[in-house]
Amino acid sequence: MARPRVALGHAPIPESPDAWTEKSLAAVTRLAGEVVGACCDLPALVRGQVVLVKPNLVRPNPCNPCAVVTDERVILAMVRLLRDAGAARVLVGDNPGYGLSLAEAMAGMEPFLARLAQSGGELVHFDAGDAVAVANPDAFLYDPVTLPRVLLEADRYVNLPKMKTHVHTLVTLGIKNQYGLVLDDERMFCHRNDINPKIVDILRVVRPDLTLLDGLWAVQGQAPLSGSAVPDMNVLLAGTDVAAVDTVAADLMGIRAEEVAMLRLVRQEGLGETDLAAIEVVGADPAALRRPFVRPVISSMGAYDAVRVVEGGACSGCLSALRHALDKLGSEGLFAGRDPVTLYVGRPMAERRNLRNVRGDLWCFGSCAAHLVFNTHKREENAGFVPGCPPHILDFYKAYKKRYCG
Repeated sequence: MARPRVALGHAPIPESPDAWTEKSLAAVTRLAGEVVGACCDLPALVRGQVVLVKPNLVRPNPCNPCAVVTDERVILAMVRLLRDAGAARVLVGDNPGYGLSLAEAMAGMEPFLARLAQSGGELVHFDAGDAVAVANPDAFLYDPVTLPRVLLEADRYVNLPKMKTHVHTLVTLGIKNQYGLVLDDERMFCHRNDINPKIVDILRVVRPDLTLLDGLWAVQGQAPLSGSAVPDMNVLLAGTDVAAVDTVAADLMGIRAEEVAMLRLVRQEGLGETDLAAIEVVGADPAALRRPFVRPVISSMGAYDAVRVVEGGACSGCLSALRHALDKLGSEGLFAGRDPVTLYVGRPMAERRNLRNVRGDLWCFGSCAAHLVFNTHKREENAGFVPGCPPHILDFYKAYKKRYCG
């Protein structure tokens, strides 16, 4: 069997992702054309076909909007390449995040939308269209998988992820980008440790025909909400095996595939190549481009003086959601001058006193901590409570702002 090929391209790209002209769009289009051409025959793949392009348009970060979402230039470059290769129609769609419509996510991006239309792309709203339940008999847990009808009716599917770390899953690359195919009513279940098998279950029924990964500017640290930009990395990766693309991309970030749960599961289930030695990397030299990305920290204990966090039997779902909320509060300066509060997350240990020396108000985060909310002897509420398994990443953020910030 031939080794999967991943094309790695690197070139100086003028201008920044949020202040660009046709000059840098042309440079990105050339680079995208090089890596796509090195990994597949694009005209043979898409000529006369309806192609769905799925970028990462997750909730933008006001501090780093250009780094959190797929670069506009990469989207436009892919649309132009597809139309030049003879695609009959090119559709571009995403579901940005729980509780956020695509229309809301694209607010303020009218110049980009005009360019998209001029380039021959059509924006489609997954959240506004029909969904179809697709049987997934080999799934760990996600059966059936509910997918947008527009994806299933397209002839080809092109995946356009962003290179980022992620508090919950360590990295978010091509495989994780497919979580944006899931509509809101399917979004939050299995969003704990089991998010990794759920993501892999999506891959069982949805395999991109092509993945073009945007690493022009990347994101490291507490991503996706509170990470920091890695500017001018200026790399694009392309391949027809999304697992191989993710493996090479993670290596560029200084992260081994064995450290990423979803990639370990992909290897175990035979859904793609995650052995770096078994992947043919063509184009630029990875060793010359590799950078040690700042890794995300999922625990909140000791992170912020205003919130004294005690972690009990907590899974990654609650830990990730809480850390996202605290990072967002901290980045907005909302802890400044506040009296400290105590927050317990996770299941308390049975037949033990789980909290002593509570400072300030007590908050319990997640359904597992519900046992600590009420004083059953006095019939009174002990604590503020943020329910959910897990809660959404913005739930504590909103509750804290409402109580302490007016």
